[in-house]
Amino acid sequence: MRIFGLLSRYASRSFLASFGGTLSCLFCIIILFDFAELQRRAGNKDISLVIKLKMVLLRSPHFLEQILPFLVFAAALFIFWRMNRTNELLICRSVGVSLWRLILPISLTALMIGFIDLTAFNPLSSIMQNQYEKLEKHYLSKTKDDMKVTSTGLWLSEKMGPNQAIYRADKIDFKSLTLLNPNIVIISPENNFIERLDAKTAQIQGNQLVLKEGWETHVGKSTIAFSEKTINTTLTKDKIERMKVSRATFSFWDLPSYISLLETSGLQSLKYQMYWHSMLAVTFWLGAMVLLAAAFSCRPHRQGKTVLILLIGLIVGFALYFFRDITFALGASGRLPPVIAAWLPPLLTLMVGAVLVFNQEDG
Repeated sequence: MRIFGLLSRYASRSFLASFGGTLSCLFCIIILFDFAELQRRAGNKDISLVIKLKMVLLRSPHFLEQILPFLVFAAALFIFWRMNRTNELLICRSVGVSLWRLILPISLTALMIGFIDLTAFNPLSSIMQNQYEKLEKHYLSKTKDDMKVTSTGLWLSEKMGPNQAIYRADKIDFKSLTLLNPNIVIISPENNFIERLDAKTAQIQGNQLVLKEGWETHVGKSTIAFSEKTINTTLTKDKIERMKVSRATFSFWDLPSYISLLETSGLQSLKYQMYWHSMLAVTFWLGAMVLLAAAFSCRPHRQGKTVLILLIGLIVGFALYFFRDITFALGASGRLPPVIAAWLPPLLTLMVGAVLVFNQEDG
């Protein structure tokens, strides 16, 4: 069997045209709704229209990636329904062509879309999302708290009265809330140096940070050693966890190295591991979504209730889409292994679609 013979190429081209149309429609809807939401968040803030449009466009690729499985499902559902309505499926079956001859090339095309998204579009989307979050923090964020994890260690920042405190530590022990080898630099609102604190350890105790065996340097003064020093802080375990960098700013290729940095710094990396596995699983989920779409849209018209079956198909597609969110949450919380949580929705979709299609073909 030639996988990409004339009939297969026709089916793939039709699916790509349907996918392009669906993508364009949903892209416009996303732009409109996101712009309305941005207007609401901006309120009376002095943000130019150009900046708002730039922020909306920068975030749109991330939204498209989130709905990509449903995009493929809707496009495949439409193309199979159209081929069924125009009796193309009936003609194919009458000359001995199995439904699988149409499903296979469309599934392979969906897999190709998934691999393009994973290898090329996702890195671009992560760069644009990173730029969006910088603009969001500059124009819309009310807090100056932040965190970064790099090869030089863990970096934190928080407001300290009118000033800004910047922390760097080799590692953090979450059990005792202790920073190892911390360096703290305090700067004024005008970005002028005020004070630097260095210590062997710094433990968070309530709303205080207890530094031990270190030294402090004030502007215009010599360094003074201390055995213990206490400063006020707003840092807590929950706050540090919430400060973590958005997963969407890392591409599929960058996440493994960032996960290693998190583990080296003593931070939890489970959510990022889950995100990496889910991105890989979604690529194959697209092919399974085509199979599910065929199961609900290739039913012969003479059996009636076509619209009802299509609506049921859409509901099942939505249910599986939200089921993925549930398994993601279970995987990110450690209740399920990340591999199982990420691959459960694609496998379930594949099994449901295969059973229904086999029932139509051989039942």
